[in-house]
Amino acid sequence: MVFSKRFFSLSVISCLSFFSLNSLSAQVLLTNQILDLRSESSFGKDIHKWSFKPGDSPRITETAEDDVFLDEDSGEIKAHIFSYAQPTLEESVRTGWISGFQIQTGWDKVTDGDGELYYPDFSKYMEKYKGYGWYRTEIIVTKEDIQNKFKSKNLTVRLGQISQADAVYWNGKFIGGTGLHLDTDTDVQLDDKSLYSDKIRFYRIPYHLLKVDEPNVLAVRVYAKYPLSPGLSHDKFYVSSNKYSERAEYWNDFKKIFVIVLTLLLGSFYLYWQFLFRNEEHATIYFALGSIFMALNTLFQSQIIYSILNDGFLIKKIEYVTWIALVHFLFNFIVRFAHVRNGWIKLTNRYIDAAGLVSALIVIFAPNLFFLSKFFFYWSFVTILLGASLFYIIFLGRKVPSMGTVSFGFFAFIMLMLNDVFVEMQWEWYPSHTFVKDYAFAAFTVSVALSIVKNMIDSRLLVEKQKEEKDRLSRYFSPAVMETIVTDKIKLGGEEKDIATLFSDIVGFTTFAEKNPPGVVLDHLNTIFESLSDLIFHYSATLDKFIGDAIMAFWGAPKQTELDAYHAIACAVDMQKRMVEINQELGLEPGTFRLRIGVNYGEAIVGNIGSVKRMDYTVIGDAVNTAARLESHGIPGKVAVSEAAFLAAGGETYIEYEDTKELTLKGKSEPVKVYFVTKVHPRT
Repeated sequence: MVFSKRFFSLSVISCLSFFSLNSLSAQVLLTNQILDLRSESSFGKDIHKWSFKPGDSPRITETAEDDVFLDEDSGEIKAHIFSYAQPTLEESVRTGWISGFQIQTGWDKVTDGDGELYYPDFSKYMEKYKGYGWYRTEIIVTKEDIQNKFKSKNLTVRLGQISQADAVYWNGKFIGGTGLHLDTDTDVQLDDKSLYSDKIRFYRIPYHLLKVDEPNVLAVRVYAKYPLSPGLSHDKFYVSSNKYSERAEYWNDFKKIFVIVLTLLLGSFYLYWQFLFRNEEHATIYFALGSIFMALNTLFQSQIIYSILNDGFLIKKIEYVTWIALVHFLFNFIVRFAHVRNGWIKLTNRYIDAAGLVSALIVIFAPNLFFLSKFFFYWSFVTILLGASLFYIIFLGRKVPSMGTVSFGFFAFIMLMLNDVFVEMQWEWYPSHTFVKDYAFAAFTVSVALSIVKNMIDSRLLVEKQKEEKDRLSRYFSPAVMETIVTDKIKLGGEEKDIATLFSDIVGFTTFAEKNPPGVVLDHLNTIFESLSDLIFHYSATLDKFIGDAIMAFWGAPKQTELDAYHAIACAVDMQKRMVEINQELGLEPGTFRLRIGVNYGEAIVGNIGSVKRMDYTVIGDAVNTAARLESHGIPGKVAVSEAAFLAAGGETYIEYEDTKELTLKGKSEPVKVYFVTKVHPRT
């Protein structure tokens, strides 16, 4: 078994009492469809009686028997019958059997009536009995069982995990074996590749061997080369219909395949999600690699692998290597996910990674299964500190988004692993005999997937919030300025640029305000500003501010183009046209509201002006003042454009005007030539 899982136990021992209650349900069997063969009571039901005898059985050779094999040395076909497997034991082999032996506990863990271990020293057992032992029990299958429970006489006996090889006999006939075969001679020492401690056995009972309403003798020959839960131990032992056992096999395979597919899909999805939004986040890589090795680990713990590889030792090596990789990738994932990889944690992380690489190499070159298991036993104690440190790291990263969800999954992962540790250790006070490791990493992976979903939801809410903020900002700033604010590129200061500036003022609005209630005045002003603002934004301008009933806008910042002056003049001409439409929409007499507009082009300072706590994105300078003066000296309903703006917009090629004037403006030593523009021609 995977002894490395024990490194979690000390970290969460305080939670054991709660989990042990939940584990009770793990040993519940569908007793209405099977005949339970376990030797421990379940919820008040009677225990199933088993007997055990150490050592191998003497052989009986009878040519008339059906169980035969080819003796390659003599070239003869001989029967190979064991005395201990016979339905009725001869007088010579009746003694030495221990009754009431527990099959769910390795024979080195079973005690007698005085609480003393029967076989405390495995090495002495191995020396005396060569690692062999026999189990026997009587099973009565009634007609009622056939009709109501099994609904068939085609039955299968399911034996849970047997350490480390077995051969099974029903009423004296060989019906199957794993590691041991019909022709495996007495006291033969198997090599490590023939040991399958984790394989679940399903053996069909031949139809003609089944006795109804009579005792059926089930005898199991077991072999244990190493002190690794020797004998019949762990999991479920029962008789069922072939159909039920097939479903059980399919279900076991399905669970493994489900975990494999789930871990691969969620790992790939998480990798895609992180690469899509956080390319610098290395936690994604470690989670994806952890998912891959978890899938491999699950595969090599499944019954599927035994149909692919016929080497139990190799299977166990690969299982342990993938587990080491999984543990280290999990550690790296949480460290990076919690964003605490610095200082001593970073240095420790390097040593842990190096230790993991060395551990994997030791596993690969392990000489035998016992060395491999012992190494993992000690390696697991070293990694206890690793498990404890993960809780500390989770605590340090508790403020990281979705860390709570990941922490819950990690906790579930530990609790499920802890169940398997206790089952493996065969502690009498622990009620469960069922492994749930199939669901451990799946639970953690699902929690990480939930964190992804949570991040997606949070990201969507953040996007919606940003959109709402943009919508609010768009009411105060132009799109260009709004993007600058949202992208956090604001800093105090400015720069010199060629700017096209537009000033407009509503003529007749002051008189209208004197004659109408404030509410009507404000409603009309907002209607005018909303319509003109849309037009200004349409021409990609920065709407600087509203000054009473005046508007200030400029082109050339934050983005500058060669068409800034042209767009300013085109916008001004359309504003005059729009003002005529606004009077009609408001139901006012033509000419009630008119615009004076002044446009200038020249060098100005643009940027964030004011203080750190309160600033305006605006333009200042002589060119701006000139535009304001042009507006104030302009003619209602006309667009006054300076010569500089006129020429920058393309001159007479694109701009039509009805008149020009020389205006003397305040602050100007020389008159300014002004064009009163009436039309703008299209320009690419």
